[in-house]
Amino acid sequence: QELLEMPRRNLVKPPGDAGLHGALPPVLVERQLPFERDRDKRAELEIALAEALQEFDGVRGAVFEAQQAAMAEAGLKPADTALCGETLNATDDLARDLGAWLLERNTEAKNGFARHDVLHLLHAPRCASAFPRGELLRTVRRWAEMFRFDLTANKTIKLDDDDRPLKRAGAFALAVEPPFEALLSLLPEEGPRALGRLLAAAGEAQLWIGPPGDAPPEDLWLGDPAVRIACGALFEGLLREPQFLKRCAKAELSRDDERALAIAGVFDVRICAARALAAAQAHELGASARAAQAHRELYARATTAELPLGLALDELSAFPDALDELRGRVLAFAMRSFLRERYDEDWWRNPRAHVSLQSVWARGGRSTTAELWAEIGMTESISPLRAGLAEACR
Repeated sequence: QELLEMPRRNLVKPPGDAGLHGALPPVLVERQLPFERDRDKRAELEIALAEALQEFDGVRGAVFEAQQAAMAEAGLKPADTALCGETLNATDDLARDLGAWLLERNTEAKNGFARHDVLHLLHAPRCASAFPRGELLRTVRRWAEMFRFDLTANKTIKLDDDDRPLKRAGAFALAVEPPFEALLSLLPEEGPRALGRLLAAAGEAQLWIGPPGDAPPEDLWLGDPAVRIACGALFEGLLREPQFLKRCAKAELSRDDERALAIAGVFDVRICAARALAAAQAHELGASARAAQAHRELYARATTAELPLGLALDELSAFPDALDELRGRVLAFAMRSFLRERYDEDWWRNPRAHVSLQSVWARGGRSTTAELWAEIGMTESISPLRAGLAEACR
């Protein structure tokens, strides 16, 4: 309960006028932080956020232990993290060379990077103004019309795009009453990240409203989490399609700006891999200072940036959440490769590709990642991810 209420409590105390009673809720700071243009102010906000959240490390440790106990009671063992090491090894050069150069270009930092620099590049790259907040829904609707994709699924997906003060940033899908109702929550923001998250949420929602009305509960509520991530990441990856940017987003970007969007995909998979490896170490070490330091080292390798100590145990889970996200993102690259081969490079505006995807959505939680890899005629590997990211970044 403490962790659930924590994001909306007035805990963060940045220098200067911090608002109500001298403190701000973490959810509001996390919304503001990536978009702050002044690097010194970003650093101050991040330090204040880390100091506030570090107070909850003891609670996080207790939750981690409870999750471990639940897994042991269910007879589940920590997942194999070999995929994480392969992902980091395959993308090291892109992060070290292109990633570091784009971080420097976007932040003008000269003496090392911080987590807030990575967030600024992901959420507010130089080309952010090409993606106005008022155009988010219009962009997605232009694409959906080409793809013959009903974003509301015959009005079963409700859109919440109100900008409430403590609303969670980005876009995400929530099950309300599958398959009859789902919710798509959106906080309109400027920049490509907001567009990508809206596309992802639209894809994820389909697995809740796709099955027939008489589908069993397990098809509606359960299933392989990596499959849901894959359905979202497939559409989120449209940001790396230059023709999508021109036709749907109406954005004319330079090649370096396109690379900035591509490197976001590199950092996303690397941060997932680092978090999954850190969680594996926490299984052995406990959610302790040693596990926190291990996460910081892994994050530095993943992003070439420093993760504050107070944030090192944040988002670490004994459940395989990070690994599921990574597996889903890897599968999304394979699905993209399959769809490009079958329907050409502009598969994303070919209604026949939409029909193929509907066959997946109609199963809800029944499909597993292994089954989808077999259906597209591939063996699970990071080869499609490596090829797709290299193509987008070159």
